[in-house]
Amino acid sequence: MNQPTQISNFTLSILVANRAGALSRITGLFSKRGFNIDTLSVGPMAEDPSLSRLIMTSSGDEVTKNQIIKQLAKLYDVVDVKLI
Repeated sequence: MNQPTQISNFTLSILVANRAGALSRITGLFSKRGFNIDTLSVGPMAEDPSLSRLIMTSSGDEVTKNQIIKQLAKLYDVVDVKLI
């Protein structure tokens, strides 16, 4: 019998290049795939003004979470993605 998938909230820390359109490309990835962004916070890095830290929460099962992380890592502007 199929086990129901466990939906849970997760938080991602994403380091992105501070360029025009970077946030639009990241949020576009979510909208194209039908994923929901629950919260979003962005700020420049004090150590390196050419980078910004994006903290995002979303929800989904383990497969969805892994897919989001892999797809984000492929984006040109994304430097690093971490699950926190």
